[in-house]
Amino acid sequence: MTQQTHPISWLIGSSLTAAALALGVIGISLSLSGTGYADDNHELQQTITPNPEYTAECGSCHMAYPPTLLPADKWRAITANLADHFGDNASLAPQVSASIEAYLVQQAAQHGKVMKHNVPLPAGAGPQRITEQAFFIRKHDEIPRHMVQDNPKVGSFSQCSTCHHLAEKGIFDEDTVNIPGVGRWND
Repeated sequence: MTQQTHPISWLIGSSLTAAALALGVIGISLSLSGTGYADDNHELQQTITPNPEYTAECGSCHMAYPPTLLPADKWRAITANLADHFGDNASLAPQVSASIEAYLVQQAAQHGKVMKHNVPLPAGAGPQRITEQAFFIRKHDEIPRHMVQDNPKVGSFSQCSTCHHLAEKGIFDEDTVNIPGVGRWND
């Protein structure tokens, strides 16, 4: 013999089930909506105006990093000390340095938020190197050292475009990762 469910119990149970399903759908849709960077959707990345001066000057020694990888205060600090640019003298003529800084600041990660749902870094806080930023470490923490740092075809995590073939456009989607000598990276 089955017992009839009380209408209030049925209503509460149905409401809780519907709420749980709605939260699940929202969670799945948020997790599929991007790679986590505040400025990571392809449409936005394509709006980053390339700067030939920045690409020529900075790109002559390393990849011309997409400005959206750091907030404006970090770019200001980097361009203010080019005579000791991470151990190298990268000094530029003052007008060239000012022009590049203006470009980087204009295109920088907005409001100090490099990742979605991140608390902004207070001005002057945190490391200057992109590879020391919390978002970078979180995205690369599972990659074994031998695949990058001990790999002569890569050498360093700072060589983004070696594995991320769309890095200079600001696209770091996991689907575009191909580590030289290793192959496609599956997280």
